[in-house]
Amino acid sequence: MIGYAVRRLLGAIPTLFILLTLAFALIRTAPGGPFDLEKQLPPEIEANLQAKYHLDEPLYQQYGRYLWDVARFDFGPSFQYRDLTVNQLIADGFPVSLRLGAFSLLFALMFGVPAGLMAAFRQNRPTDYGLMTLAMLGISIPNFVLAPLLILLMAVYNDWLPAGGLGSPLHYVIPVIALGTAMMAYVARLTRGAMIEVLRSNYVRTARAKGLPTRVILFRHALPAALTPVVSFMGPAAAGIITGSVVIETIFGIPGLGRFFVQGALNRDYTLVMGVVLFYGMLIIVFNLLVDLLYAWLDPRVAYK
Repeated sequence: MIGYAVRRLLGAIPTLFILLTLAFALIRTAPGGPFDLEKQLPPEIEANLQAKYHLDEPLYQQYGRYLWDVARFDFGPSFQYRDLTVNQLIADGFPVSLRLGAFSLLFALMFGVPAGLMAAFRQNRPTDYGLMTLAMLGISIPNFVLAPLLILLMAVYNDWLPAGGLGSPLHYVIPVIALGTAMMAYVARLTRGAMIEVLRSNYVRTARAKGLPTRVILFRHALPAALTPVVSFMGPAAAGIITGSVVIETIFGIPGLGRFFVQGALNRDYTLVMGVVLFYGMLIIVFNLLVDLLYAWLDPRVAYK
């Protein structure tokens, strides 16, 4: 398994190279520049800034220089956050985004898996129809619509929870619900479908015929097999939650990595945008690898060599 993991990580290098190249090309072709302010800078100052950050060089030289820096895990200086490097901004913002994403993922699993199991056990009954209707609503409502509604309900009208910012664990409640609701709905539907299929399988019928208790059949034999589709989904889902926190962090004023990314895109902070995109690409690769390894642990029939 270690050899498989090493090969997967080495095989991801061409993917990251393509991602870096596309990010470099797209951000440079966007109109505007990092030093285009409302008040025009004097030509001498702008020329000095261009020279300081090597923006006066041809694009191929800028690309080669940035590629060499990335190979040394140096994402360069930020153009807008003076005296700070992109590495420092990522180190400051990513822990906040990671906590928000981890709590949202935990929220999705804690409520999505039991809801899916309950719907599977009550298939084609009012409980099943009610839970799946709620799941469809959770999938259909975007988080940028759900977040203001939750703020109005829980913070403005009732003053139950803070409406934004960070300061205490209570500040995470509304953002976590807004970010994790859609994921919880997907998990519930996946769990329901997988559990229904597993309960009809031959080995579950055999276990029942042997007289095993229902609790043992469900939690020892059926549940691990039913969770394998959920685990397969959790790799890109976990990465999607962290990258999708861009909107939530902006709405709630959370100083996470997503907020830095939005500000960097608006200000044409080339190195910050490219660094965050590349960092997110690395996260997605690592999450998918961990999920593949966990999948093999849950299903003994799967082996990675």
